[in-house]
Amino acid sequence: MVKNIIEDNNIYLRKLNLDDDLSKYLSWVNDKEMTVYMELRHKEHSIETLKRYIGSHLDSNNYLCGIFKKSDNSYMGNVLLSNMDEYNRNCDVGIFIGKEYWGNGAGAAAVTLMIDYAFDVLKIHKVNAGVISGNVGSAKLFERVGFTLEGVKKEEFKSGDKFLDKLCFGKINNR
Repeated sequence: MVKNIIEDNNIYLRKLNLDDDLSKYLSWVNDKEMTVYMELRHKEHSIETLKRYIGSHLDSNNYLCGIFKKSDNSYMGNVLLSNMDEYNRNCDVGIFIGKEYWGNGAGAAAVTLMIDYAFDVLKIHKVNAGVISGNVGSAKLFERVGFTLEGVKKEEFKSGDKFLDKLCFGKINNR
């Protein structure tokens, strides 16, 4: 049994594992609308590529967690803590929510829980997040949960024949 790492009244987060049903995840990563602002948008994915991806995080100090609805245990997406810098006490966070769960607050709740875990359990000092400039929903999500826009990397992300800026957000542990 895989243990939840943190939960609130509506959702829980637990590390994804190789025994999880990845069918929803597979449909999401192959949906061009869902991945338009993600590096994985360039290729078709399979259950095997997802298992390799999950396995790479299981063999690291990253936290690739599934987001699950408490009421029926439905899988809603992922939240990831990565690039853990133990000396400087910082890391990155990313969020990936299934399209059917967009706009219902699950992403903000999941990021809030993951940040609580990073600050309170892992004793992280600062969490960073990068958002591609066209991804208005993600930018608003990070601002809503207390991240501050710290800078812009100009034309960092190629989308079709255009280059888009990367917005750099950060949140410092002031607890």
